[in-house]
Amino acid sequence: MNNFTKYFTIAFGIVLSIAMVASLILPLLTQNTIHNTQPQAVEPTDVPLPTLPPPPDTAQINFDSTYLHPSGLLTVGVPTGWSPTVQSNSANEVRASFGNSDALSVIETRIVSPTEEVTQGESLSGFFSDSWLGQTWRDYQSWEETNREITEEGRVVIDFNLTRSRANYIARQESWVEDGEVYLVRVVTAENAPEELIFLLQGMTENVDLVDTYAETPLAWNGYFDNSDKHLIRYPETWALTDSADGLPATIAGDDVTMVVETLDVALESEDDAVDWIENWRSGVEALTVEQVEIEGVAGYEVSYKLTTLDGAPESGLAVLLNGEDNRLHVANARIANTDVDLQEATAEEYPVLDVLATFRLFPDLDVSDLVDNSVAGSS
Repeated sequence: MNNFTKYFTIAFGIVLSIAMVASLILPLLTQNTIHNTQPQAVEPTDVPLPTLPPPPDTAQINFDSTYLHPSGLLTVGVPTGWSPTVQSNSANEVRASFGNSDALSVIETRIVSPTEEVTQGESLSGFFSDSWLGQTWRDYQSWEETNREITEEGRVVIDFNLTRSRANYIARQESWVEDGEVYLVRVVTAENAPEELIFLLQGMTENVDLVDTYAETPLAWNGYFDNSDKHLIRYPETWALTDSADGLPATIAGDDVTMVVETLDVALESEDDAVDWIENWRSGVEALTVEQVEIEGVAGYEVSYKLTTLDGAPESGLAVLLNGEDNRLHVANARIANTDVDLQEATAEEYPVLDVLATFRLFPDLDVSDLVDNSVAGSS
C-alpha cells in the first residue's frame, strides 16, 4: 500500500509538471501560429500615367482655313488639324473653341462685352478674377495660375497648369481691349509642348477679327452667310433659318416677318428697274417708295411695297437690292404680316425688321473653309 501511494504521488507530480509546462508553452505556440497566418500586406501597383503624344510639328501648321462664327460677327484663321467644337453667342459674349484630339490641344476665342468699362492694363487684368477664370476652367479637375504679365501694350498674358483625366496640361491666355470689348485667345496643350503652345497662340492672336461692319449690332443675333453668293445678313436669335443652301434662296422667319435672301442673274440700272423688279416679283405687289442706296461701296436700291395675301390680309414689305461685282442682283426681301405701312417711312423702333435689313452686306473676298456648315446659324 505504501509502495502504491509512493508511485501514485510520483506519477501525479509528473503529470502536474507537464501540465504546468504546457500552460506556458501553448500560448506562445498559438500566438506564433496566428502571426504566421496573418495576410501579408499587398504593395499597391502604380497606375500608369497617360502617354503624351509627340508635340505637333509647327512646320506643318498654317492658319489658312477661315472660320466664320454662326453669329456672323467673328472670323478666325484656324490652324491645320484643329476643328470647331463649341460655337455660342449670347447678349454679352461670342465664343468659339477648336480641338485637336491627336495633339490633346484646345484653342478658345472669346469676345466679351463687359458690364463695366474695361481698359488695357491693370483694368483688364482685374477683369480676370479667380471667380471668372474658375468658371471658364470648370471642365478641368484642377487649375492653377502660374504667372501673369501685363505687356507694354497693355495686353494681359496669363499662364496655367491644368489636370484632367490624370493628364497634365499647360495653357496660356492672351487678352486685349478693342472698342470697349474684351478679346481673349487661350491655347491648351499637353505639358510636353510649350514651344508649340507659343506658336499657336501667336498665330491665333494674329488671325482673330471682328467683322467691323457689325460692331454695333447685338452679340446675341445670329447670321446667315452664303459662301457661294458671298452675302451675309444678321437677325435676332429668336428668329429661325427655315431653309437654306449655298447658291439657293434662304428663308428666315420670326415676329410675323418672312424674309427671303437670294441672288438673281439680273442687274438694275435705275429706280424704274427696281420698281419693275419688285412688282414682277409676285402677283399683286404694289411698289410704294424707291430710294437709291450705296452700302459700303455697293450700289443698289431699297423699294417698299404692299400686297394682299390670298386670304385678303395685308402685308407690308421692304426689299434691299444690291448690284454685286459679279453683275448679279443680291436681294434681302422682308415682309410683315397684317400691316399696311410704307416701311421706307417707318422707324426701326416701330418695325425692328428695318435694323435687320440694314445688316445686309456683300463680302466678295470672304472664303469660308469647310470646317463646319456655316449656312446653318445659331448657338450651340
